[in-house]
Amino acid sequence: MRKFIKILLILLLFLILHSCKDKSRPTQDLIMHEPSEMALLMRQMYEYNKLVKQQIIAGDSLTDYPEDFKKIHTAVLTNPEEKDAEYDSLANVFLTFQNKAFNTKKDSVVYYFNKSVNACVTCHTTRCTGPIPKIKRLKIQ
Repeated sequence: MRKFIKILLILLLFLILHSCKDKSRPTQDLIMHEPSEMALLMRQMYEYNKLVKQQIIAGDSLTDYPEDFKKIHTAVLTNPEEKDAEYDSLANVFLTFQNKAFNTKKDSVVYYFNKSVNACVTCHTTRCTGPIPKIKRLKIQ
């Protein structure tokens, strides 16, 4: 009986060790996609608005309105089929509020800046929802 248990334990140990063996699996190459023009523009807009937020909080005058933001109408989207009348309308709302933040009295800058951030969030709730938490951090409390 003891011999049987020893053999059983050795067999069990062998099976456990054998099952832990690294089995070769075919590896799959990662495909890195180039970001679209719109993705690059959105990242640029985000970084720029982080600086604008700091300027507003510090009470500094804002630099010139970034004309590059108008490319929001011409940049190629990651999913081009998402560019429709609603997108164009929401882009116009963003540009309007962003422009007003740069061209208003000092006491209204926060209001218009936050409106432009809200316009971004509104658009992103209808398409490409991933960056919403990041965008919301731009809002000035």
